[in-house]
Amino acid sequence: MRTPKRLLLPLLCVFVLVGALAAPAGAGRPDAKNMSLESFDPNPDFITSDIAFWGDRAFVGNYGGVRSYDISDPANPVRLADFECFGPQNDPSVWDTDGNGQADLLVQSVDLTLEGPECGSPQSRHPDGTRHDEDPDGWEGIRLFDISDPASPVFLDAIYLDCGSHTNTLYPDLARNRLVVLNSSYPLRAGPTCGFSHDGTDMTQNLTNPFDSDPGSPADPFHGVVQTVIIPLEGNAADSAAAAFEGPQLPINYPGDPDNVFDPAEHGLAGFGKLRACHDIAVYLPDNLVAGACAEQSQMWRIGADGLPDTENPVWVFDERQIDFHHSATFTWDGKVVNFIDESFGSGCPTVTPGVGQTGRMYFVDAASGKKYSEFRLHRSQAPEHVDYCSAHLGSNVVAADGKYLLVNAWYTGGVDVIDFTNPRKPREVAYYDVDGDEWSAYWYEQSGSDVTGPLNIFATHGVEHVASGDPVLVSHARGFESFLADVAADRVGLDHLNPQVQEVRIP
Repeated sequence: MRTPKRLLLPLLCVFVLVGALAAPAGAGRPDAKNMSLESFDPNPDFITSDIAFWGDRAFVGNYGGVRSYDISDPANPVRLADFECFGPQNDPSVWDTDGNGQADLLVQSVDLTLEGPECGSPQSRHPDGTRHDEDPDGWEGIRLFDISDPASPVFLDAIYLDCGSHTNTLYPDLARNRLVVLNSSYPLRAGPTCGFSHDGTDMTQNLTNPFDSDPGSPADPFHGVVQTVIIPLEGNAADSAAAAFEGPQLPINYPGDPDNVFDPAEHGLAGFGKLRACHDIAVYLPDNLVAGACAEQSQMWRIGADGLPDTENPVWVFDERQIDFHHSATFTWDGKVVNFIDESFGSGCPTVTPGVGQTGRMYFVDAASGKKYSEFRLHRSQAPEHVDYCSAHLGSNVVAADGKYLLVNAWYTGGVDVIDFTNPRKPREVAYYDVDGDEWSAYWYEQSGSDVTGPLNIFATHGVEHVASGDPVLVSHARGFESFLADVAADRVGLDHLNPQVQEVRIP
């Protein structure tokens, strides 16, 4: 989920126990407080992206494919598979379609044009050889895998989508015996049927792409929609994938915005076109609420009688002048507060965007009204490192704790932390680990029936700036999949699975 400004595509492997290198609680080190790094699995070849959990398994996306892990011992995960299937960002969601208690279906997002959907397909080239992203016959979208054997994933099928799939949010619609995938995408670059090409050609007018199942669908060079993929539950992963199809396109607008588009140039970001779309979407099923972080604004929607969010009629919109890019959204487990993240286009710590001011903050907002409670920013400088950029990236998820709001968060070059916002008007950082920090995502996850009274189990992915930089010193520091313990007191509830963008139950 990296910004266009910095996202490069660079093109081992046992877990390393490193608890002795991490500061114990109370040791007073400036780069760690109440948090220790227990283990990590380096992946220096590719940026490691997002994570999904089912039972004692974790599925960790990276730009080169997916890795699966046995996390029954959270402090010492064991890698089960390193499955190669190039397709940035490869953000994953998982589901148990056959009801045997383990995930058997993996949904992954691909937002870079490839020559085809199958694993091993190379990045697409424009016919004149000058660009990698405008091949009118290229593919981008959603891939579906059978992960019944997590040590041996199997590619099943794919759904072509205009502008590809930057991130996906999968939630169950069991009343209709289906899964719904909300697809977040935008013209990060021109695609076969997406945005404007480098010479100003409207790529959405290319309606001959062999992978486009609905070439007559309306298209907007700004995008202007959240796409859906419908996956009927057919009793197993293979049959469900075979029945999957692109569903309705849900329109996106920016109420109150003068030009109804997000213009990167207004934030000092040259070389990228305007857009109207969403980056991350969070679903809170108990109240049928959906929070969309949609570049120019954050919005709250309700899931309607058709089982889909009513994006045409937002309950409210949230915006502030100093936000560069509305990037991600996260609910509390009682559905009362939503956290939105601004991904800064600036630099430094705290991050500053010329002409805009301090950016890269997180915001705590009342879910019922859209009123802002507070904001939080990071001040830990990364000057000793090669990169000094401590923007928030993902307000990744909230611990299912009794009587407390605890947010686990990932910061670019600012590490992983836990923020106590039990009083949402006064958030405070209570734990962090920022040794050579370079995180993409970080999640609390503990299984049902596990001991959930000791330190918090946190899993994260590390290696964004380090890998993208190409600097061999930085690349050698990329830790890949990480396991942490945070010494933060909280009575909490374990889960049997977690797609972090979706909360299926209410936990008061």
